Amino acid sequence: MTATLTAIALDLYGLQPQEFTAARNNRVRELKPTDAPLATQVAALRKPAPAAWLVNLLARQSADELDALLRLGERMRSAQEQLDREDLRRIGGERRTLVAALTRQGAEAADGLGHPPTPNVLAEVEQTLLAGTTDAAAAAAVASGLLVKPLRAEGFGAVELAGAVAVPDPEPWHGASPRSGSPTGSTPSPVDLAEVRRRKEARLQADRLEREADTAAAENEALDRRAHRLALRRASLEAEIAEVREQLDTAQAGLRGVADDEKALAEARASARVAAEESSRRARAARASADALGHSD
Repeated sequence: MTATLTAIALDLYGLQPQEFTAARNNRVRELKPTDAPLATQVAALRKPAPAAWLVNLLARQSADELDALLRLGERMRSAQEQLDREDLRRIGGERRTLVAALTRQGAEAADGLGHPPTPNVLAEVEQTLLAGTTDAAAAAAVASGLLVKPLRAEGFGAVELAGAVAVPDPEPWHGASPRSGSPTGSTPSPVDLAEVRRRKEARLQADRLEREADTAAAENEALDRRAHRLALRRASLEAEIAEVREQLDTAQAGLRGVADDEKALAEARASARVAAEESSRRARAARASADALGHSD
């Protein structure tokens, strides 16, 4: 599949800060021989500011809570258009609660990765989250996970997004689209924090079970490899045993041949001794006869 700037940026802006520059430069070197224009675009990607990195982290690890905040922004803008002060007051309280909770989650996540944020960084994170509720373009920037610098909004004015996102025109945010079956243009339902928490817990549970399944699969593969090695070892030893048995059968056959030869040799030697003794006896008898004839002369 052909690489795109957005896909590469999503990978890079999901890394920890200390990994970004080296990973970006590696991608540039890989792309230069095959896609020089894309390599140039990747080389231009800037390392995210600490607050932007933390918001990008939230976009990946706390997507449901972030979506809830951005949907709340839709409700707030609708209430402002209708000049509904009571609704604005109520939504404003919900927004403060969600922003505080998300900022706290981001701080804990960053601290867990070895990047504890400073108070100034957390203030910029809060401002960026608030800016994401002011208009759809800012919401798309915050939800993109591709922020390069923090955002800031004054009231309900437009947020300055020039140079704030790694790639131009991030994918539109659709979190506030009407639900299936609801009337077009109806006011979105209030944010259900308990439902958000349930979805997050379910996602974490699914992630945990997937990791356990991956670990079990890896252990099973390791056992399969071990069983294969043992089977090869068994086959090798059985072949050696068969060869040794064949050599033993050959040696035993040779030993039986030697025993037969020894028996035949013993019988031949016994016959030779008997013949030698008989020949010696005859020679002595002949000598005695010859001596006796000499004396008679």
